[in-house]
Amino acid sequence: MTPRKGTAAATWEPAESLVPWESNPRINDHAVATIASSIERFGFGAPIIARTEDRMVIAGHTRLKAALSLGHDKVPVRFLDITRQEAEALAIADNKTGEIADWDEAALVAVLKGLKTTGVDLLDGLGFTSQEMSKLLESLHQGPDPDYTHKIKGPLYLPRGDQPEVESLCDETKSAALLTEIAKSEAPDDVKRFLELAAHRHTVFDYEQIAEYYAHAPKPVQDLMENSALVIIDFDKAIEQGFVKLSKTLAGVFDHERA
Repeated sequence: MTPRKGTAAATWEPAESLVPWESNPRINDHAVATIASSIERFGFGAPIIARTEDRMVIAGHTRLKAALSLGHDKVPVRFLDITRQEAEALAIADNKTGEIADWDEAALVAVLKGLKTTGVDLLDGLGFTSQEMSKLLESLHQGPDPDYTHKIKGPLYLPRGDQPEVESLCDETKSAALLTEIAKSEAPDDVKRFLELAAHRHTVFDYEQIAEYYAHAPKPVQDLMENSALVIIDFDKAIEQGFVKLSKTLAGVFDHERA
């Protein structure tokens, strides 16, 4: 197959010379820090894709923001000679096609465990939170277990330091951006209220920080945190309130819905 015109190798270009797509529908500010960490550790695994004629970014808006946050003057760019309409379509395709693939979790766990045994840092720049990594390294696919609920064992947690600030317990970047967008919309008030409730699903909770905060909190606050399922101390109570599911299948659905 003959390569398309404009598929030359990447060149290092001034970061400030690139023009972000002003109509980019992706919300990416919350991902900049993670991508910046990856760039610091590994460098650029993929170049930024831009349109030759006007240097508009097609793919790599988050990488560009991350590079600028790190103070990089130049970034690798591959230019494409395509129309503005094709560029916008490709930008959508680049983001959407990236959502299609899934993890083979057993294979992923095997690779991660292999890397861990060689001393490779699995948190810096890989994109996983410490909670996600811990869950992956401790997980093994063992098939359905009808008595799953009764075999749950709560992890022991020992306080490590001072009580963290409340602001560090969650990241509201994406939900706040959605709430701003909803507020500016012309949707009816009842629809706005519904969308506002849905937007809060995008708040990301840091359960490691939450556990540390809980360990230092007064009893009334601890009770409220337990009732909100931010921590689970009494599993019988959690089952009664519906926080602990009755099978691995349902638990998997719950975990997927939280992601």
